[in-house]
Amino acid sequence: MTATPSSNVNAAPPPTLSNETLRNRILTGGGGGGTVRGSLTKVATRYAHFLRTLSQNNQDATATAAAALQTELLLHDLEMRKLILSSKASDENSRRYSTTLVQMQSTLASTQRDIESLTATLGHERRVKKHREEYDALAKVGNASHPPMRETTEELQKVQHEIAKVKREVKEARMEMNVRERQLRMVMTCLRDLKSGLAEEELKKSSKKGSGNDTITGVLSPIQGKKRKHAGDADGVGGGEDRSDNNMSNDDDIGAL
Repeated sequence: MTATPSSNVNAAPPPTLSNETLRNRILTGGGGGGTVRGSLTKVATRYAHFLRTLSQNNQDATATAAAALQTELLLHDLEMRKLILSSKASDENSRRYSTTLVQMQSTLASTQRDIESLTATLGHERRVKKHREEYDALAKVGNASHPPMRETTEELQKVQHEIAKVKREVKEARMEMNVRERQLRMVMTCLRDLKSGLAEEELKKSSKKGSGNDTITGVLSPIQGKKRKHAGDADGVGGGEDRSDNNMSNDDDIGAL
């Protein structure tokens, strides 16, 4: 859409007037339609009226025109002061607005960085939550199909303690068995020695009884030699039988030893 002519006129800057044009207007009393109190045009109008009264030599009218001109000059000075103060206030507002703008821009940049950091943190927390949920699901499946590690560890320790206890018992049993085996060998050796001693005593007794009859002794000597030989063989072969027969009493003999 195109702008209207009125808006173009209002937007255009006012034309500048030369000093000669202003002087002619003051002398002729012309100033256009702008008669705002305190304006320069109003001052020029009052000044022109004051000059006309001077040329007419009318003291009352001249005094009245001078008072009006003085009043208009004071109003104009007041308007200028107001414009200066307004300009200073505008400058101060402009500086304050510039400072506020810089602060807002800095705050906006900081807020943007915080948003980016919080977005990254949120993404990380979401990933951690997802991984935790997956881990919990896997843990539930593992606990449902397998016992907990703590219970398995406790059972393993119990089994290891039992194995160590059984090993100690086996070791003690072997040591005791070796001791009893040595004791049994000593008992069997003592029994064989005792049996041999008894056989020799019986042989001596029988030899003393038969010393008067040499013939009987000569006949019995080969037979006795054979008997001794058979007895020695019986001792060697029957050692296992004697050992098996005396197994029941070995514990008592070992305990006595």
